[in-house]
Amino acid sequence: MPDAERLWTAILVGEEKAEGATEIWRRYALGSRTTMHQNLNRLTAEGHIKRISRPMPNGAEVHLYYRAAKDPEAKGK
Repeated sequence: MPDAERLWTAILVGEEKAEGATEIWRRYALGSRTTMHQNLNRLTAEGHIKRISRPMPNGAEVHLYYRAAKDPEAKGK
């Protein structure tokens, strides 16, 4: 789970700073995109990060990820 932990620390805190998976991947180069998406899904399912959806002009949706300001898993991080 080291990749997931690195990914967790790369996710910005606060909904106003939420980013799409591609932005996170480009900025931090955290392994393959497929692995990063799997880790994002796992972190979301476990409640460590939040995911919101925003509509795009073409009718599709984009998922944005962020950490809650008071994450109980943070423990001083």
